[in-house]
Amino acid sequence: MPIVVAHVIVGYLVATTGAAVYLHAKTHAVNTTQIFLAFFCSLNALICFWELALAYRIDVIKRLAGELRKGTKDAQSDRFRVVGRFFLLPCPVRQWFSLTFWARVWWTYALYDPSYADRTTFGFWIDVSNGHVTLLPTLLCLVGMTYDVLDARTFGIINLLAFYQEFVGTVIYFCTYFFNGRHRGKSALEVGVF
Repeated sequence: MPIVVAHVIVGYLVATTGAAVYLHAKTHAVNTTQIFLAFFCSLNALICFWELALAYRIDVIKRLAGELRKGTKDAQSDRFRVVGRFFLLPCPVRQWFSLTFWARVWWTYALYDPSYADRTTFGFWIDVSNGHVTLLPTLLCLVGMTYDVLDARTFGIINLLAFYQEFVGTVIYFCTYFFNGRHRGKSALEVGVF
């Protein structure tokens, strides 16, 4: 069986979260908050990488999202089928760090929110900025929960600012998503999941 996108995502999350939890438990003790934050930071680092793909491959995303939209009926079953196909795409090792390969995240997601295929929208810019601004603080948090890389006050302030920026961006994105009616025609399940 070939390695597919779902294997890469799950493998990455298990490896990075597992390593962070193991090192923390070995250095300190098992801590439920640290496990949750290790998972969140691992996932956010992956999403930041995808957001860099959004920034640097927007022309590809825009073109392919348009083609995908033309070939997909505006029905929940068709959108779910497209998303399912994405997770089952073969993903050989040489593609694991390819921004072009991971741009597929966005042209698939653009079925739910077309702002991700349009560089003039808030959704595009909040995620592009998140990818550039929060990747390093996310990695710092992942390492700094276990090792003293900075004094506690500086570490706390950096993480407070990074998490606050992520929270505000998420709230504003959801507000624009609903205010602009991008949820219309989609089931509650689709809106909740995506």
